[in-house]
Amino acid sequence: MHWKTIAIMASLLSAPVLARPNLIGTDWQLVSPKVAEPQPTLSFQAKGISGFAGCNRFTGHSNAEGKLVIATTRMMCPPAMMQTEQAYVGFLSQPFQIKADGKAQQLVLTGKAGDEYRFVRKQDKAAGQNTAATAPVQRPQYLYVSAVRKNCSAGAGQMQCLQVRSSENQPWQLFYGEIEGFTPQPDTAYYLKLRYETVANPPADASAVRTILERVVFSETVTRTKM
Repeated sequence: MHWKTIAIMASLLSAPVLARPNLIGTDWQLVSPKVAEPQPTLSFQAKGISGFAGCNRFTGHSNAEGKLVIATTRMMCPPAMMQTEQAYVGFLSQPFQIKADGKAQQLVLTGKAGDEYRFVRKQDKAAGQNTAATAPVQRPQYLYVSAVRKNCSAGAGQMQCLQVRSSENQPWQLFYGEIEGFTPQPDTAYYLKLRYETVANPPADASAVRTILERVVFSETVTRTKM
């Protein structure tokens, strides 16, 4: 199969890649690596990219330095979906190569370490986006919240995200955004009861679901050992 290199780095997305008529307005569905359903997507617009990351929708635009900056909505999903999203968003936040076949029906993104994301072109844009965005998910009613936040964005002005999990035998997952009504205190771990509300006609870069604190089941202060 013949592949044509379209761009070298994610930082070039704002100009030569998105100026190509065979990419602008196209929508792509991930086929590799195999991940939990629903699968991530990727769409190209004149001034950026967007899509479904595995749990939340995302948008990407070049900043003043020409680097691609990814922003996501703030819904919490089961661990497998969150793992898919964190890997995908992390990949898109780093420099990568973009290659497409001559008919723009298959697309490969290759990272600096050689990792790849392979896509096929979606023919029905509206139907494809709706399937990913509205796929039913089981949102945890109870959530553990770690006493420690972690960086969850690259570059200057890094954002600190909550670490959460729905059971004690699961690894911690990053929670992009905040839980309404919940103000965590430093060095304090929590177990929360949550509820979810659907947002009517949310903006394109906002979540269609609000995560709201119903009550704090328990909390405990965590003492850090100084070395």
